[in-house]
Amino acid sequence: MSDDRLITLAGAKVDRVQAAQRDYQNIATTLNDTVAKLARIVETGSEGLKGAYVEPLKKDAQSIKDDLSKAAVRYNDAATEINKYIPELEDAKTETAAAVSAEESAKGSVSSANARPDGQKGADGVLPPEEQQKDTEKQRAVEEANAALTAAKNRLTSALDALDTAGRRLGDAVSARRYDDGLTDTWKDKVNAFFAQISKIFAIIGMVLAVLCLIFPGVNLLILGTVVAGVITLIADSVLLAGGEGSVLDVVLGAVGLGLAGLGAAISLIGKNMANAARTMNSITGRMNAVPGRPPRLNLTGSWNGRPIQLDNLGPGAVRPGSPNITVTQQLGPGDFRIPSNAASGWQNTSDWFNLPGINNLLSRFGQITPEIGFWQSTLIQGRGALGMWGNLFRNPGQFARDWSGVIGGMDGFRNLNNVMGAIGGTMSPAWFVFGGFNALFTLGPGLIYSGGRLEEWIPDVN
Repeated sequence: MSDDRLITLAGAKVDRVQAAQRDYQNIATTLNDTVAKLARIVETGSEGLKGAYVEPLKKDAQSIKDDLSKAAVRYNDAATEINKYIPELEDAKTETAAAVSAEESAKGSVSSANARPDGQKGADGVLPPEEQQKDTEKQRAVEEANAALTAAKNRLTSALDALDTAGRRLGDAVSARRYDDGLTDTWKDKVNAFFAQISKIFAIIGMVLAVLCLIFPGVNLLILGTVVAGVITLIADSVLLAGGEGSVLDVVLGAVGLGLAGLGAAISLIGKNMANAARTMNSITGRMNAVPGRPPRLNLTGSWNGRPIQLDNLGPGAVRPGSPNITVTQQLGPGDFRIPSNAASGWQNTSDWFNLPGINNLLSRFGQITPEIGFWQSTLIQGRGALGMWGNLFRNPGQFARDWSGVIGGMDGFRNLNNVMGAIGGTMSPAWFVFGGFNALFTLGPGLIYSGGRLEEWIPDVN
């Protein structure tokens, strides 16, 4: 008989099921023993347990005891139900083996019965009585063999159906659905588990990117990746906290980190506006160069139709009422006006981590400055600068240390902006440097140390 259940049954080893039953029973016994020990701590305390920590320990022991008691019930039920299932499995294997054997025997009987010779007619075309008897016996043998085959198939089906019934009973008996003990994961638990994984994954990504930001400081792409990872981690941690899981401190530090990133973007934008204004002022206050051989020219409007007239000397009273309007202009050529070369004229507006197309469009709508150099080109420029800084690690360690700490601590940005403002006679407040230093300390302290400790689980939840 072709039945997939036979294949499954053939793979079911009774000794393995018996071993599983013993394992479940041993676990149940171990849990019950542990519960009994915890009960002594909860109810009477234990020798050597003295001091202020005893009551919190007893409270924790009670919680653990309750959960272990519920788990022990489940394991004990599983062991009991498996123990009921084992003889049913053994019977099913015995019965199906007999049914299969009977079926094969019946198939052979059917073949033998069909192979019997039919009655042969005589010369007159009539079956003699003895030939009629042959047909009757053959028909009876075929019917009996078919009946035996049908009975064998029914026996096999009944045995497999009985095992299915026993299996369903076992499954229903130990199903988590029948227990209302709080140990079964609900949809809320599954959602929390999903966001816990998201939080862990992006916390690791954020840590890796934060370390890269420390190694290659000032690269917009690395900073953007760190901020995106921080946003996703904060969302996941917030969902966990709302669901009764997670840690308040995870959410607080994540929010503070993103807040500092946002504040840094705002300060950077203010600095860019100041630098741009300084560059514009530097252009306006450029010096005129004397241009020999280019005398002033007289432009007459009105009836003169704007035609230029060469002018040698125009003294007082030359313009009379009713005469054409007269203006004196200096014709300037290339090089007549020179913009001073300094920090203000050399300043370039590269893209920061927040200078994405959509954000740049929003900034321009509010009249804010947008970068002159695209995001990816800025990434290359900033990356080359970071790599160039590392080029001094062995050639000039002191310079490397000053450059690295200057970028990380914000002093480099403060000096650059101060030089730009100084080119037009302005100065910068040192308060700009204070923010950069605080931001760097937060990244190295609570940012990396706390995140690493939480991932390694040596820093507990803070709720």
